[in-house]
Amino acid sequence: MSRCIRIPMALTVGALLTGVLVSAGTAIADGTGDQSQTQLGGGQSPYLSFCQERFYEEDDGLIRCNWAVNFNYACFVSYPSNKVIQLGSKISGPEVVGECDNGEKIIKIMHY
Repeated sequence: MSRCIRIPMALTVGALLTGVLVSAGTAIADGTGDQSQTQLGGGQSPYLSFCQERFYEEDDGLIRCNWAVNFNYACFVSYPSNKVIQLGSKISGPEVVGECDNGEKIIKIMHY
């Protein structure tokens, strides 16, 4: 029959380890911890937007078009939307990705 033997120092080591972890967590939380490992905040993910080439217009720092969430919807949105994109948020320029059944060219841009 096996018996558990309690080691007196095990509790002390556990308490010591807990104290170190708690004090390290407190130092990080109040900004007094090691600043060399700064975590960057999460940024915004880029968007991919589609529209008909004939509606694409850049002016006054804004981009206007008949924005759609995918290629198929861009073929059916036949008028410019009220949504505008700031020119500075554009990641990639307009790129023709195909044509609708009626021959209308569809472009895409990446933006924030």
